[in-house]
Amino acid sequence: MRNHYKYIILSFLLSSCVSVELPSGKSKPAKDVEFSEPGSPFKTFKSKNVDRAWQSSKTGNTISYLSECGSNADPSLQTLETESLSAINKLEILKQETTTYNGREARQSVSAGTVDGVPVALALVVFKKNGCNYTLSYGGVEKQFNSELPAFEKFKAEFKAP
Repeated sequence: MRNHYKYIILSFLLSSCVSVELPSGKSKPAKDVEFSEPGSPFKTFKSKNVDRAWQSSKTGNTISYLSECGSNADPSLQTLETESLSAINKLEILKQETTTYNGREARQSVSAGTVDGVPVALALVVFKKNGCNYTLSYGGVEKQFNSELPAFEKFKAEFKAP
């Protein structure tokens, strides 16, 4: 049953990083992004919904990032955040702030809610830099969320957009 929840949450997290690309513009991933992969117990896995993703073998929590460059669409930071949170039911924003990240204005948030009736939590950082939109995310089952939050904080600190 525990693995079942892991896959529910994994599906939720990756589907929550929604592209806001309009038909008139084709986006592509950013090049030359710098980051350090999260350490153990996080392991890399492939997903077509994000650029890179890692899942904890202990909790099922995930860390991922999505970049979209070259699109004619220019969504606001609020729109990027809202789209990423759209899969959560009974959404409650626990923390939200506008800050500077990677030398640009960014929105950081921590939210809670449910997916298929399972309590979940999600931390996001959304920002724009040099024609690209970026979404960094960390999430999982709510009761396991805080246990690996430091791994996401480290990932954020080391993430550099070109």
